[in-house]
Amino acid sequence: MAEKSGSAETSKPDHDKPVSIPNPFTELVTSFRELKDAPRGFWYTNYIYWLDGVAYFGMLTLLAMYFHDILGMTDDTGHKIVSAYMALITGFMLIFGPVSDKLGVRKSLLVSVALYIIGRSALPLAPHIFPVGSSMLLVVVFAGLLLAAAGNGFMQPASYAGVRKFSDKKTATMGYGLLYAGMNLGIVFIGFASSRIRSGLDLGENLRFEGFGIEGVMWFCVLVNVVMLLLLVFFFTPKVEREAELAGAGGEDDDEAGQSKEAAASSGSLTSRIIGWFKTSPLSNSRFMFFIFALMPVQTLFAYQFLVMPQYVTRAFSDVVANNMEMIVNVSNPLIIVLGVPVITAMTRHVPVYRMMIIGSLVSALPTFFFLLGPNFWLLMAYLVLFSIGEALWQPRFLQYAAELAPEGQTGAYIAFANMPWFMIKFIAGWYTGRMMDIYCPAEGPLNTETMWLIYGLVAMISPVALVLAGRWVRKGLQKDKGFA
Repeated sequence: MAEKSGSAETSKPDHDKPVSIPNPFTELVTSFRELKDAPRGFWYTNYIYWLDGVAYFGMLTLLAMYFHDILGMTDDTGHKIVSAYMALITGFMLIFGPVSDKLGVRKSLLVSVALYIIGRSALPLAPHIFPVGSSMLLVVVFAGLLLAAAGNGFMQPASYAGVRKFSDKKTATMGYGLLYAGMNLGIVFIGFASSRIRSGLDLGENLRFEGFGIEGVMWFCVLVNVVMLLLLVFFFTPKVEREAELAGAGGEDDDEAGQSKEAAASSGSLTSRIIGWFKTSPLSNSRFMFFIFALMPVQTLFAYQFLVMPQYVTRAFSDVVANNMEMIVNVSNPLIIVLGVPVITAMTRHVPVYRMMIIGSLVSALPTFFFLLGPNFWLLMAYLVLFSIGEALWQPRFLQYAAELAPEGQTGAYIAFANMPWFMIKFIAGWYTGRMMDIYCPAEGPLNTETMWLIYGLVAMISPVALVLAGRWVRKGLQKDKGFA
């Protein structure tokens, strides 16, 4: 899975009227017609974010391998660093999100891309300047990761702000969907490209391109960032940004209304505001808090896509499979999510949310036990496909649950809390996955991957089991008219 985030717009169903399923082809054509006249700034924002998907996931997929294969670290150490890096990205989004609002979309994207180029260049460059194992090498690499994470902190808030500012009420929903879909298609592209850049390609007649290794892929990602910079400097000019803001000015009234509500909510003493916040915050809703943390075990499988799966595939499988690791790991999931979510959502729209959480988490967790039969290419593909279908079943409805359960004016808080377990997983997972790799799937020595995946599978199964056992209690507090029970 990709470390993926987005914007979900939900509407409360009207149960007094019959609901018909719209023709998806007609809806798609209509949406793209409405986007036809979107300003250039809207499209440039999308192009930048799509390219960011290529560069970010291209590096993230190989990061644990980089620390082991290039810097000579143990899996335990490397996984901890990758985990901390992913958590830092989320932390920087919280810090730089408000800053990007003040800078504006274009300037924020420029800052982001500049940080990317400097930070990401440090990783493939440092081992050729400083001896492996030296303190200076580690300082440069860690500084590079810090700068790259800070770049992510600007990129996502600025991109979503751009879609909001450069679109109107008719095109906003499609705009957010296009941004997310384009990012996933970027992951698919780098999945194909990275395998060839890293491990080479047979050209026929005894000719073979040997590839540039992990560092070659990292330099390619830096090159993508340079293309993003050129696009910002020469095409997404300040004039284009101003034109886009004027074209999308229809949403400004909503912003002003939101600011008025925020100002009204900020009145009163600090103590009363704090007490009032705790009374109405998600922390006061025990069923909601149980619900989001009950899904935490199955969400660990998302972290394994970057921390475990790349090294597992390259170590436990034949060279043919290992050399195409990125295509295997990075292609099936985003393709299924992009193509499958609209179809699955339409098919299951009348199924209660809580039931979908149980079904989806079960579909995601059960295929993990395929690996108990040992490394097998077809079982690996079956796992990736079924895991992705499970994600498509429950992940969109999970955000719907958080948004619709929220009281008036608390939607943002509930969405933020709903993502808290994923933030915790990104930080925690690396503290045990690397040790598990050292024990059960080392780079050298006998493999016992079956035991490793048995443990991961049992942990993931906690989610559907907990949801079933607590179903009566959780349903009791849910509003029937919202379709949750």
